[in-house]
Amino acid sequence: MRLALAGVALAAGAAFACSSTPPPAQPVRESSSGVPIQFAFAAVGEGVVVSSETTRGRATALVFITTFDLASQVVVRRLSEVIPTFTPRANAAAVVIEAPLYAELLPTYRESMSLPFPVVMADFATQRGGGPFGNIERVPVLVVLDREGREVFRAQGSLEPAQIEAALRRGSGR
Repeated sequence: MRLALAGVALAAGAAFACSSTPPPAQPVRESSSGVPIQFAFAAVGEGVVVSSETTRGRATALVFITTFDLASQVVVRRLSEVIPTFTPRANAAAVVIEAPLYAELLPTYRESMSLPFPVVMADFATQRGGGPFGNIERVPVLVVLDREGREVFRAQGSLEPAQIEAALRRGSGR
């Protein structure tokens, strides 16, 4: 009997852990340090660089992800729905925090998700927690920069489209 109850408890725990519902977003950190962030991430096979220079002048949403994580896929999908309709226009990119040997798969990931923005590989410093965005301990993390490149919004976990729009409005100064 005890063994059967343990099996039921394990099965229930596994079902909860494997649930297709992404975890809710962690508390939002809104900030404006006044200092623009300097960064550059390359899109593999596309000849595109997403950097502090190429994104200036518009609000920019960077979502730090792993390609195999369900919550990352949800946030990337929601960002891909918001960006084309957002006014004024805004920049976006998915920044993948995975081993560089998987970089060649990023164009396929972008195509399979039908993303209207670049999917780029995080640099070594960012992957190790020492990059310009600090330590990204869990994914997904959405960071929004204002028109000058200053961080104005950061949230970890699943976000609703309305939350993404509100963050972009803050970055756009609206």
